[in-house]
Amino acid sequence: MQKRIVLVVFIVTAAAIVLLSLNRGYFANEQQEVVRPKLVIPNSEGEGKADADGIPLVSDDLVMNSLVDLNPDETLIDVVSADFSGDGFEDQAIVVRKANNPKLQLAVGIYDSKTENYDRKVSFATEVEQVKTFSCYGLDLTGKNRNALVYQGFDPTGNSVLRAYFINYEGEKNAYSLQLLADLKSNGAIYLQQKDEESYSGTGNSAYDIMVYSAELTNPESSDQLQTIWSWSERAQKYVQSKQTKIKGSSIKKGELAKIQDGTVKTFADYLNGLWYRTEGNGGGVRYVFFDYESEQIIFLLGDEEEVYNWQNSTLHYRGMHISTSNFEIENLKRSVDVSLIDLEQIGILVHDDVSMVIKEENSWNGDYKKLKFSDFYSENFASSSLKSSYINNLEAGPRWKMSDGSSISFSGGSYSSHSGEKNYSGSYISMQLEGDSFIQFKLENGRDAETADGGLDGYYLASYPPSADDGSKIDEDRIILQPYTVHLYDSSPSSGHPIILTREKDPTQ
Repeated sequence: MQKRIVLVVFIVTAAAIVLLSLNRGYFANEQQEVVRPKLVIPNSEGEGKADADGIPLVSDDLVMNSLVDLNPDETLIDVVSADFSGDGFEDQAIVVRKANNPKLQLAVGIYDSKTENYDRKVSFATEVEQVKTFSCYGLDLTGKNRNALVYQGFDPTGNSVLRAYFINYEGEKNAYSLQLLADLKSNGAIYLQQKDEESYSGTGNSAYDIMVYSAELTNPESSDQLQTIWSWSERAQKYVQSKQTKIKGSSIKKGELAKIQDGTVKTFADYLNGLWYRTEGNGGGVRYVFFDYESEQIIFLLGDEEEVYNWQNSTLHYRGMHISTSNFEIENLKRSVDVSLIDLEQIGILVHDDVSMVIKEENSWNGDYKKLKFSDFYSENFASSSLKSSYINNLEAGPRWKMSDGSSISFSGGSYSSHSGEKNYSGSYISMQLEGDSFIQFKLENGRDAETADGGLDGYYLASYPPSADDGSKIDEDRIILQPYTVHLYDSSPSSGHPIILTREKDPTQ
């Protein structure tokens, strides 16, 4: 009996000791709890949307975590990781928006290898307010194997800005400071231009020049532009102007220009709406850019390939508009499109992909574009043997045609069949004329996906031939452009949807 009592007392005592240890550990942990930056989900679908707790909404596949402490009045917008201090450890720069301040702020956290924390050392305000026009990155601009902190965007007046800094440590003050490397502003576009790899050695030869386009304000009637190149100067320890070139443009009457540029994005976007083709040949086929403001998309078409970008944000500038976009399938793939008026029938396009990617000196989409109009290729002076025959005869001559989405389609005896991936579509078609324009009416017989409204050709399309890549005065009989249209009894009008470019496939027997 005595042994049992001793055993029970021992068990109770051991349990009490365990419970006491757990409680002490719990309370100790509770008292020593460190406040860490909260996980913040940025808003990529549109500014201003948030849940009940005020956290911006975004898709489930995009989550950012700030390792730099956030102040109570700050909302995280973006995170950039790079070694800004030059000590071999990766630091972190965060883009935040403070309460009651529309301007975006930048804060840099330097990694302390001893404490394994990111100490917030430098904070400053930018001139940019719109998130979708803002980009920030770390880049070895100067060729010193040292990352500079670079940001770009548009200020409230519509001017584009670019600033670059070194984050320097001052030992005497035991503090970090900003060294301004570039401070540029323009009423046009600003781009980084990558030099040839051979010219970059990592020992002081900069891999980048900065290209600045600006309108010549001395003559408001002219569309002339100034192209200014800024290069790194080791002596001045900053970017200095190295070359300036005047780009001759066509004259636009002030009254005609005012109709297009009335100060609203919609008016200029309405002018852009439609299909534009690059006027100068580049040996790789005719390039097309389709602007669809209502559907908020810009589509780049080349041969049987297309790139779809979401039209996110528009900013007007002196001679046109800057458009921020993101890839339809890969949201993190950003592309900026700068449009400048050359004359009423022609625009200049400068395309710039996300600088965090490896880019070349010249973007293949850059150039002058003209709006594709039916009348351009069907005047009395624009004769071609293909005009003597119908589009139907040309389609049925095949052998097969390829669409920009990769589908292969064949036409025969008023019926068509197409194959895309694992899906097959079939339907019928007839040709019709309305006020001198050639239309093809397609009727899809089977294969339409009821949930996505996806399928083969269906509805009315205005048919036209594009200009030849070799000779712009001739048409390309091996390509047919089908523009969706709404057709009524006595008139017609373009409908929603981007144009379809059919490209003749080569006969494998030839």
